[in-house]
Amino acid sequence: MATIGGYTMFQVLVAEDEIWIRDAVAEMVDRLAPHFSVAGEVSNGQEAWDFIQEHWPSIVITDIMMPNKNGIWLSEQIYQANLPLVTIIVSGYDNFQYARQLMRFGITEYLLKPVVEEELHAALRRSLVKLEGMAEIHKGVMNIQRFVEQMAEMSHQEAAIELRTLLTSMQKLKVTTPGMRKSLLAILSSKLNGLLEVYDHRRTFIPLDVEDESGIHKYFAGLIEEWRLIYPQNAQHHVNNSIKKAQEYIDAHYYENFSLARLAEKSHMSVSHFSMLFKKTTGYTLLNYLNLVRITRAKGLLQEPDLKIYEIADMVGYSSLPYFNRIFKQTVTITPVEYRKRMGQ
Repeated sequence: MATIGGYTMFQVLVAEDEIWIRDAVAEMVDRLAPHFSVAGEVSNGQEAWDFIQEHWPSIVITDIMMPNKNGIWLSEQIYQANLPLVTIIVSGYDNFQYARQLMRFGITEYLLKPVVEEELHAALRRSLVKLEGMAEIHKGVMNIQRFVEQMAEMSHQEAAIELRTLLTSMQKLKVTTPGMRKSLLAILSSKLNGLLEVYDHRRTFIPLDVEDESGIHKYFAGLIEEWRLIYPQNAQHHVNNSIKKAQEYIDAHYYENFSLARLAEKSHMSVSHFSMLFKKTTGYTLLNYLNLVRITRAKGLLQEPDLKIYEIADMVGYSSLPYFNRIFKQTVTITPVEYRKRMGQ
């Protein structure tokens, strides 16, 4: 969720393995700008889950049947983590069993393919009511993200003060959905544990198993103290080297089908912490950096008059021409055709 020109813009993730359907849905969403914007497009449930942990969109539009984790699995992950986002199902199956299963995960929007634009727009507008009720929780998630990202620059005392402020803000949240505050605490616990494991691969996850306020404060204070002891002087150098290697890999293999999970595994980090450290080190999310590299290469290729635009899209890693056109325009502010004309080709 972002504010653009006075409007609240809700970020939407589209998860669909059929490229032409994914393109069509993304274009339908973009026609509701400036209120809704496509933050990303992925082809399976695992990629969607990784994207959510990095970008925290407000709405997920997902197909049910996808390879490498389907939409039901994704919906269950979102439900179990009590994340402050709305899920809209788009499916080719008019199947009550699917619908009943998804209702258990709090999903009420179930659209059949072929997707009718007016029906999708109506579902997105209905989502606004739910999103208004999640605004405070979404803010809490963003505060957690900022705190964890900035810990390396804080002194132990500053980190302790910021932690108390963060926990107090969670306690004061006017949560309308039971379990939301507990989910925020679980997210904070997961991120701090994951960060500690980056610097000590032998460490095991220490769960939050207390519910009273003093026990909660003591638990998180213990993690901060452990961070002070475990964070070595050369830790930032270690992280910078890992991220630099990831950047070099992207620079050399930008045309491949990328997986955030694969890059995180190569760096010996969890997906969420690799994402956080990549952004902290480079200033870009992984997806934005990959798109920047690809579009930079595409700009060079567009100066080759014998190459078709669809060929260039494929050469730099985009299997979908409409998606390439959208990303190019987002990055360069003009379409590939307009760019080529300006370059005199």
